[in-house]
Amino acid sequence: MSVLWAALAIVFVICLLNLVLTIAVIRRLREHTELLNRGGGQHPGQEEITLPAGSRVGEFSAVTVDDRTLTREDLRPGMLVAFFSPRCPTCEEEKPAFIRYASGLPGGPDQVIAVLLGTPEELAGLREELGEVARIVIEPDVDGAMSTAFALRGYPAFCLMGQDGVLQVTGFRVDVLPDSVAL
Repeated sequence: MSVLWAALAIVFVICLLNLVLTIAVIRRLREHTELLNRGGGQHPGQEEITLPAGSRVGEFSAVTVDDRTLTREDLRPGMLVAFFSPRCPTCEEEKPAFIRYASGLPGGPDQVIAVLLGTPEELAGLREELGEVARIVIEPDVDGAMSTAFALRGYPAFCLMGQDGVLQVTGFRVDVLPDSVAL
């Protein structure tokens, strides 16, 4: 009989340990989801979502969906570069403000680049929505040429260009961008 009680005690301890570990994993997943919903874990005072303002964008060569090659030399002052993913709730929240902002830029879609991260199939709707206000570049993930050049660490990300490929303003919300852009 004592062997039975010992076995039951061991099973009870294992079940209790399993429950504690499961609760810890659930808490961690909630924290992780919360960070992702805030734009890739971006918090004030922490690491930038891209290179910080004042940094020069790295060299890159990317091709738009209409077969135009883009390099760092194509980044003009006042140009807006944005990064979106279809799997990002914050991207969906910021999309209307981005479209309004990009629509008001002088120069139209030639002054805006939207880098979409994902497969062409999952990006079809986003590509159509943003194609009216921006030139579109599709990259499979954050290891793409433009994502690497901008040191992308999360999305959405909005970058306003200054002189010589230097970032003037960066952030994960459209409201960090100035109301008017001096060209």
